[in-house]
Amino acid sequence: MKTLLQSPPVRECAATVCSFNDGGCHAPAITVASSGDAASCATFVESSVSGGIADITGAVGACARTECVFNANLACSAESITVGPGATVSDCLTYQPA
Repeated sequence: MKTLLQSPPVRECAATVCSFNDGGCHAPAITVASSGDAASCATFVESSVSGGIADITGAVGACARTECVFNANLACSAESITVGPGATVSDCLTYQPA
C-alpha cells in the first residue's frame, strides 16, 4: 500500500499569490478539482498568511478529473505535476484528457 509520501509531488507551482507557495508548494496534499474545463488546484488560497509546512513539498492527495489519463480511482498516477495559469491561476498543467 502506498502512503502520502509516495503520492506525485507538485514539481512546480507558478501560482505565486497562493499562501502555500513559498519557493514551491508546501501544502501537505492538494486536490485537483473538476470544475468545468479547468483542472484547477482546489487547495489554492490567495492570502497574505503563509500556509503549509515549510519542510515538505506538496503532493497530489486527490484528483476529481476522472477523464485524465493520469487518474486512477481519483488518485493521480503522474510522476509529478506542475501547477500554473490556465483557465484559472492555479491549474494542473499536467492534466491530459483521456
